[in-house]
Amino acid sequence: MPKFNRSVLLYNGNAGQSTVDSVLRLAVPHIAQASHSLEIIQTASPEEFESSCQTAAHDADILFIAGGDGTVHSAVRALANVSNPAPMAILPSGTANDFARTLNIPLDLDLAARELINGEVKKIDTGKINGGSFLNFAGIGVITDASSNIDPLLKERYGKISYFMSALQSMRQATPFSVELKIDGISYLEEGVLVLVMNGKSIGTHNFPLATIDPADGLLDLFVIQTSSLAAIREWFSLAQPEVMTEELEHITHYQGKSISISTEEKLDVDTDGEIYLKTPLDIEIQPGSLKMLIPKQLEDFV
Repeated sequence: MPKFNRSVLLYNGNAGQSTVDSVLRLAVPHIAQASHSLEIIQTASPEEFESSCQTAAHDADILFIAGGDGTVHSAVRALANVSNPAPMAILPSGTANDFARTLNIPLDLDLAARELINGEVKKIDTGKINGGSFLNFAGIGVITDASSNIDPLLKERYGKISYFMSALQSMRQATPFSVELKIDGISYLEEGVLVLVMNGKSIGTHNFPLATIDPADGLLDLFVIQTSSLAAIREWFSLAQPEVMTEELEHITHYQGKSISISTEEKLDVDTDGEIYLKTPLDIEIQPGSLKMLIPKQLEDFV
């Protein structure tokens, strides 16, 4: 007996043909077998994608989103405006696939589909930001430069390596800025080249297996990288080691909170899940368990 009554799979029609072919060839057979009915929707614009997400979230009992972090971000924005939407599942078919990494979804589409249809639904936090939504992170400073500086040709040819190349270039050019933070009502004054508010554990394929970062704990993690020095960069990459204690870091400050305000002297671009369309100041609030997601069965929670 099929696990799902009505499944909907949405994908961006502007994705590369090889990506679309991979989704249809590797993922669809497993989803179809687990579904009484399956509708596949190709969209031609971000507006059509978000509208289709909202419609499908009312009618389906599971919504499969095939794409990368930008596509997933659009889906989360759309579902934030739907009352009790259907659960969402990510079929990772982008370059970084950061939130799929956080949820331990395999990056191989065949294996991802297999594990998802045998998975479980879990309530996942999202972030509310200036009236919009994000799922993985929001950041200012060098992260916006890194996103803007990625060469599309390098991204297509080298994939995730292009993120590291762009990030290193941006770090070399970074100038510290002052930032006023208010976290759960307490004010802080910091200076840094990067401010990151994280709900997920991966950015640009770089993983942060810190026990404090959990997309289902009702908290956001905020990091301030103070300089672009080699020592600061070394500390940033050291966060990939689970045994690192953030309170012992000299060039990175770590906070946690439910409500975060960020102000800067000049309006700065904001990167949300890899998409840049907001500017500071920012008002951010965690939305605990606001998104139901189908994920692989976990041997243990997100640690």
